[in-house]
Amino acid sequence: MKFDELFDQRNLVAMNLKNCIRDRGFTKISLAKKANISRPTLDKILNGSIDNKSTFDKHLQKILAVLNLSVDDLVFFEAKPKTVDVVYSENAPNDYQMNKKAQKQYGLLMDVLDLCEIYY
Repeated sequence: MKFDELFDQRNLVAMNLKNCIRDRGFTKISLAKKANISRPTLDKILNGSIDNKSTFDKHLQKILAVLNLSVDDLVFFEAKPKTVDVVYSENAPNDYQMNKKAQKQYGLLMDVLDLCEIYY
């Protein structure tokens, strides 16, 4: 897809940008500062509500440069599935396996609970 065609696909661009920003660890404020654009302008781009093509093009180029994305990377961007480090209830799926970090945290919490039982 060509860069000039992105304005017509504003909603797709907005959705993929939101996912990309989250996956890359940016906040809206940090991305706006790094791309040297205003936060309200970024919000308009992320809502798909920007109505000026030249403003859209100018700021989207800055955003793509910061995120190190090509037009095709943006259009076909797929969000990474969210992972959970800790299980918060007994309702986890039967085949769920905690990662090493979560196992360590869980073990520490169980030790704290054991200490509380002894002293309280």
